[in-house]
Amino acid sequence: MKWLNDFWESKWAYRLLAFLLAVGLFAYVNVQNINNTRQDASTDNTITATAKRTISVPLQLNADTDKYFITGYPEKVKVTIEGSASLVTVTANTQNFRILANLQNLSVGTHKVRLTETGLNKDLTYKIKPQTITVKIQDRKTRRMPIQVHYNKDSLAPGYSVGNEKLSADTAEITGAKGEINRVYQVVANVVMKRDTKTSVSQEVILQALDENGNTVNVVVSPETVHVTLPISIPSKSVPVILKPTGNAPSGKAVTVTTTTNNITIYGSSAVLKGIDELNVPVDISDISSSQTKTLTLAKLFPKLTDFSPQSIKVQYSVSDNGSSNNSSASSSSSAKSSSSSSSSSSSSTSESDSASDSSSAND
Repeated sequence: MKWLNDFWESKWAYRLLAFLLAVGLFAYVNVQNINNTRQDASTDNTITATAKRTISVPLQLNADTDKYFITGYPEKVKVTIEGSASLVTVTANTQNFRILANLQNLSVGTHKVRLTETGLNKDLTYKIKPQTITVKIQDRKTRRMPIQVHYNKDSLAPGYSVGNEKLSADTAEITGAKGEINRVYQVVANVVMKRDTKTSVSQEVILQALDENGNTVNVVVSPETVHVTLPISIPSKSVPVILKPTGNAPSGKAVTVTTTTNNITIYGSSAVLKGIDELNVPVDISDISSSQTKTLTLAKLFPKLTDFSPQSIKVQYSVSDNGSSNNSSASSSSSAKSSSSSSSSSSSSTSESDSASDSSSAND
């Protein structure tokens, strides 16, 4: 079409194209500006958003703690901070500020003090709880005392005793108000033992400062704990074994008893062991009609003793006709003493009476 060709070749065609390009460029630029404006608004809202947070921080005392001992203050206080979310978060995470109680110009006595802060960003608002505290200022005193080990002796198994205790520190330093330090009677380490304890005890024990009545005194003890070892054992001694025949041998028979056990280790309380120099073992020869060997369990014969090593002994019974041996005799094996008894001799009754007396003494 000729008119269309004429149009594209005219200057109006170029003007129209220029106009359309200008409109398109204008639209594109305005869309980008709208998007950027929305993003900037969103960013501004994020930056300017506020937050509130409560954190717990240590309370610091501004005081001469070498001269005074101060009580009554909390270890930590709560601080509520409010401001921009980012600043609140950073402050809560780093806690790069301090809450102080200024006691520098205060003397001995009870005082009410207002808490202050230092180091908080000025763009934050804050509130301290509690705002004030009541403290007691006293003259400071330090004293060193020996550590006493306490334990319940009734927790030990029968016959067992405690040796010399071993401590990681022999003394402790107590620090506090002069009046409280003067009340301290002893520093103790209480060791807890199970019932019927038979083995050594090793524990880390908290030290306590006590007054004369056993009440805890409010002072600082250093070290706070001490390692205590209690050696627990049972007293023992080695004694010779003496066989003491008891009872009547069968009619017409003589019975001799021997053992290869010369000595035996006995265990028990010190009081019981003190009275035993030899172990008189009663041996019943009643109804022994032929030579034989028997094992005697010592625990049944000596209930007051706690243990034995060995716990039993073997006894050899040698039986012979009464006519082939003396009515009352005392013979020895290669390793232990022995006695004999005859039911047909008048002297045997005397021997049996003496034997019974010796056996009763060992059992006691």
